Amino acid sequence: MLKQSGISLNQQQLHQLWAYHNLLRSRNQDRDLTRIIGFESMVVKHYVDSMIVGKFVSLPSPLLDLGSGAGFPGIPLKIRYPHLRFTLAEPRPRRAAFLKEAVALLHLKNVDVFEHKVVSRSFRQPVKAVITRAVEDIEKTILRTSACITTGGLLIFMKGPSVDPEIEVALKRFRNAYRLTINERYHLPGTHHLRRLVVLERTYEL
Repeated sequence: MLKQSGISLNQQQLHQLWAYHNLLRSRNQDRDLTRIIGFESMVVKHYVDSMIVGKFVSLPSPLLDLGSGAGFPGIPLKIRYPHLRFTLAEPRPRRAAFLKEAVALLHLKNVDVFEHKVVSRSFRQPVKAVITRAVEDIEKTILRTSACITTGGLLIFMKGPSVDPEIEVALKRFRNAYRLTINERYHLPGTHHLRRLVVLERTYEL
C-alpha cells in the first residue's frame, strides 16, 4: 500500500512503522487516540496521508508538529525522513504521554514532546517550519506561531478541499507578512479522498 502511494521505506523504517501501528492500536481503547481503526484505513488516512506531504514540499528542519495528537503527521514523517528534527506539540496529557512512549519505543532521535498549548508566549523556540493537520483555521495558527517562525520559515497546512475561504482571510489579514507558495490539490492514492496542501512562507515579522 505504501509502494502504491510512491512511498519507499527500508526494513528498519517498516519495523518502526509496524511498532508504531501496534502501539497505537493497543493504547487506543483507553486513550481515545483515533477513531479510525480499520487496518487499511489507518494505513491510508494516517500513515500515507502524513508521509505523502514530502512529495509536494521539501521539509526543512527543525519542525514543529502543532496539535500532534497521536503523532500525525510528525511521527510518520520522522520515520520516513529520519534526518529531520521534530517537536511534537500536544497539550492533552494522555496523548502527550503516548507520544513520549512512542518516541522511546521507536528509538526516535531528535524528537521532543512539548506538553503545553502553543501560543506566542509559551513556545518561542525558533523553527524553520510548522506543520499541522486540520487543527484550526490558518489565521489562528499564524497568530499562535508568531514567536517561533522567523522570516523565511514555512507554515505547512494539511487541509480538506474547502480551504479557500481560510486562505483568503489569512492572506488578506497578513498580506505583508506571508505569501502563498504551495496550494496543491491531490487525492490520497487509490481513494476518492481529496486533500489540499497549503504552504505559506513568512516574508516579514508581524
